[in-house]
Amino acid sequence: MAFSSITSLAARMRFGHGTHTPHPTMADLVEGCCFAALAAAIAHAVATGTYTSLATPRAKPYLVVTAILLGLMAVAACIGMLHTATTDVRKSPRWLVALIIPALLISVPFHQSAGSGGFDAYASGRAIPIAKNVYTPDDTRHLHGLDAKRRTITIGNDEFGAWFEQIDHNPQRYAGYRIRVTGFVSYSRTYGRHEFQVARQFMSCCILDMTPFGFMAVSKGKAPAEHQWVTVEARLENGTYGASGYERQGLVLHVISLHQTKDAPTGYFYWQ
Repeated sequence: MAFSSITSLAARMRFGHGTHTPHPTMADLVEGCCFAALAAAIAHAVATGTYTSLATPRAKPYLVVTAILLGLMAVAACIGMLHTATTDVRKSPRWLVALIIPALLISVPFHQSAGSGGFDAYASGRAIPIAKNVYTPDDTRHLHGLDAKRRTITIGNDEFGAWFEQIDHNPQRYAGYRIRVTGFVSYSRTYGRHEFQVARQFMSCCILDMTPFGFMAVSKGKAPAEHQWVTVEARLENGTYGASGYERQGLVLHVISLHQTKDAPTGYFYWQ
């Protein structure tokens, strides 16, 4: 909305010989206040870090530029340079809806509810980066929990994304390892019987593209409830998984033990 509004800025500014900047009307002041409110909300979100509830840290430079441009537009509107003609006064409610509502959404961050069971813990806004080169075979020196001698991996909550990429890109290296990992249970119609995903949340750009990702698991015991947070001990084995017509080859967690965990991890993952 902010960038589309900028395109109309030049058309509405009065410059040149024989023209005068009109005195600001009440509609101009209302419009300027709307721009200022949204600029202040974005600036506050960036300064406090609460914007990460809605977008990844990679969006920070764009938000800073947007806040500056909105601030300039607010000043222009309040001094009459961005003039609202009499015929446009009826459009003022549209400005209120288009600018004030986003300002409120940004100013009032999402919070995890006490009875949520942990599934919406990503809404805490804690962004956990995944390094771009984490999947290279030699990058395990930056990761923790690996015991190559015993062929075990204990995956820390904040290294879920990094270990997933490392294992996913080097399946032959980790086949046969025993791992311990915590995540929430995610089901899909493309999964076979007794199959589920031990997952965490991944954000590519903003909260609208938040999606689960993680390790495919197979358990012969009682199926855990969807969105339930669990700690799994399993052995990584190559195999085929997926319902008929959706079969895939890859590493699968063959569950040895599974129990529900009350202390759900917080944060979502994103590419650094």
